[in-house]
Parts: sequence; structure tokens; C-alpha cells
Amino acid sequence: MENKNLKGKTIIVTGANRGLGKAMTYAFAKMDAFVYMICRDPIMGKQVEKEFIDQGLNVGLKIADLEKIEDIGNVYNEIAAEKEYVDVLINNAGVNLEEPETRIENLDLNILKRTMDINFRGLLYTCQKFLYLLKNAPEARIINFSSGLGQLTVPRMGYYPGYSISKTTVNALTKNLAYELKDTNVKVFSMDPGWIKTRLGGPEAPLEIEEGIDTTIYLVTEPAENLETGEFYKERKILGW
Repeated sequence: MENKNLKGKTIIVTGANRGLGKAMTYAFAKMDAFVYMICRDPIMGKQVEKEFIDQGLNVGLKIADLEKIEDIGNVYNEIAAEKEYVDVLINNAGVNLEEPETRIENLDLNILKRTMDINFRGLLYTCQKFLYLLKNAPEARIINFSSGLGQLTVPRMGYYPGYSISKTTVNALTKNLAYELKDTNVKVFSMDPGWIKTRLGGPEAPLEIEEGIDTTIYLVTEPAENLETGEFYKERKILGW
């Protein structure tokens, strides 16, 4: 991964049918990688897959709801039957189901459960399942999408507590998994894309989608010796946890 020609690389992107996931899929496919698009919505997924294939890009669609463990297992089995290894896993899919005025004292536990099931449990199980294929690669990377709302070293903003907690948990997973894999070929990162104009970020966000994927491109293409596993990145720099 010493340059931006990713020919021969296999990359998995979750939540790939819109927003940051779609933009990353396009960017890496343009660099000649083969990109698996993991999408929940089969109709939207097929539309985006056709759009990219019509442009001559190498992509493949897999359907999975990350809230459902069996879906993740099925997608793993499909990909394992097609590829001997995977070079990069990008855990981008996530949700924020809360209203801005939500506080801990009135946080709906059903919403918290769904948020944690998708943002953390689904992400964790995706890592667990694909580790075998990642370890088979010459050199592999896991990139977990987090958020500044998950940081413990900055003042609390006081809203979206369930989403915030889910992203703090993702950061803890990144740190622990990176330690477990420190003597292997797999590096693990958390990444904050910033406040982006997506369906999740809303129209008032200051950053465009292209700015939001820059650090992910950096973490995929930068030589491994220039990156610190088990760290939290934003704007190509390491953040505090």
C-alpha cells in the first residue's frame, strides 16, 4: 500500500450505498482495488453497484443488516468462498437514532440497544468474522469509523448520549483489538471523519463528503511504517482518546 495504486487489493466497506461509504467505494475502486459494498438496502445497493460497474469499476454487492448477526455471518461465508484474503475492512455503517434534546435521564433503552447493536455489536462481530481473511493478507488494516462525540478527552457536548457512548465503545474496541494483534500483520485504527454533510450529519455540517473520506484514504494508502496501530485519527493526525 505504498502508493495510491491499489490494484490487487480487496477492500470491504460497510454502509456503502450512500454518503461516506459510497464515496469511499468509488475512490478505492478508482485506484483499481476490488471493493465489496456491504449494504442493508438491496434496492439502493443494486443501483449504486450498477452505477459503478457502468463506469468500469470493480465492485461487488453483499446485502447485510448489521443489526442481524446471521447476516454478517452469511456475507463472510460468501466472501470467503470468493477470496483467499481481504486487505482492508472499513467499518463505516452506523446510526444515530436520537433527537438532539435527548439526555441520559430520558434516553430510551430500546433506542440505545439498537444503536449499540448496529454501531458496536455489529462492528465487533464483523471484525471477529473477517479476522481470518485479514490475517491471510500480506498486510491488512481495519478502520473503525468513530466520532469526536466518542472522545473522553474533550468537553462533553451534552447531546446524543447513546450515539456518543456507542462511539466511545468503538474506540475501546480499537485499542484492545490493536493490542491483541500487535504482533500480526493487521493494524487497527479508529477514525473521526468530522461533521460531514451526509444524511447522518445533516445539511448544516461544515464539511463536504470528499473531506470526510480523506483520512480514510490516508489510512489505506500510507505505508504501514508511518502509521500507529491502535490510535484515533482525524485529519491525518492522531487524536487523544
